[in-house]
Amino acid sequence: MKHKLLGTAAVMFLTAGILGYWIFRRDDFQEQTRYERGETELIITNLSYASLTLYRAGRNLLDTVRVEPFDGNSIWLTPGNYFLRSVESGRVTFHPIALTGYRCGPDEDGSFLVTIRPMPKEFPPCLLGNIPEFIYIPSGNFLMGDRQNPREPHYIWLTGHFIAPFEVTNAEFREFLDAEDGYNDDVNWTDQGRKWKATVKSHVSALLLPTDDDYKRFGQPDQPVTWVTWFEANAFCKWMSRKYSGGKWLFSLPTDAEWEKAARGPDNFDYALSRFVSDAEVSLYNWRKNPDALVPVFGIEETPGAFHANRYGLYHMTGNVAEWTQSTDTPFSRERPFADDGRNHDDAQGKRTARGGSWYSAATSYLYIPYRDSFQPEHSTQDIGFRIVARALP
Repeated sequence: MKHKLLGTAAVMFLTAGILGYWIFRRDDFQEQTRYERGETELIITNLSYASLTLYRAGRNLLDTVRVEPFDGNSIWLTPGNYFLRSVESGRVTFHPIALTGYRCGPDEDGSFLVTIRPMPKEFPPCLLGNIPEFIYIPSGNFLMGDRQNPREPHYIWLTGHFIAPFEVTNAEFREFLDAEDGYNDDVNWTDQGRKWKATVKSHVSALLLPTDDDYKRFGQPDQPVTWVTWFEANAFCKWMSRKYSGGKWLFSLPTDAEWEKAARGPDNFDYALSRFVSDAEVSLYNWRKNPDALVPVFGIEETPGAFHANRYGLYHMTGNVAEWTQSTDTPFSRERPFADDGRNHDDAQGKRTARGGSWYSAATSYLYIPYRDSFQPEHSTQDIGFRIVARALP
């Protein structure tokens, strides 16, 4: 009996060893295959029980392919740009998934984790009744930086926030100019901004009257405000935060990272609506230097009939007017990643970045999303404006 038990144990031990070896070799073979294919594992945590669809992005908004089969939990993906479409209670959000190689994700073991959180129940208020509502950009990673520079692209994780689908208009800025607690109230301004305001007269296009020569070109109510300095744009945001006080909302200029994530869209484009700009794409954007154009900038009313929004729902992230950001012109790279640090403070010294190119751009290089122009905060021209972001306060 004893020998029989020992024989049985030996057989079981041998069987377990063979099985373990087979599993090890199988897993090793699978890992080798994933390495050869350059695959990364996408892992989903769906806290909102939203309906999910996975797509592979292409050259433009129409050039997408649905990834199937996909169980909504995890999948191994080859290098490329992907995005998740999430639908919850009729609201659609998108999550970018940019993959560059084998286990290249930002999370443990090189995986790419996406957490689908419930949609906010409340959206930020708009200053005027005819202004479209803010767009929600959910939290998560995106790939920031110039893909033509191999040392620059790196993952940045951003909290969920809202961004305006259009640049701030003349009509909105006029509200700030006319409010008793607005433009003339020093509490809205940085120290350097107050010094600038005390010595320089504003030239913002919101001051143009219908009788002025440039009114039709730049001063119409729904057109983006131009000739605006960074000081003025920042003060407008401070005023908005005070106007809608009560501990609910904080308005500001977008940081470089927030602007770039919004501009790339979930497709990770290098231009707002496409991966490249060729003869087929040049008409997608309001650019090309043309000082004599009758109306060089497009407003909220005309834009939807002439241009497309990106997949998030944002217009003119490339072209129309260049847009101020909150960030100073501070270099970043894979070794020195972008961070929400002193570069985004109101009192930071140095030039502030402006992104996206404009109607005045003479070359497509200015339209390239990673391109960062920079100016002193007192700079203002006929082709620079801004859009705002909003964050819910705890």
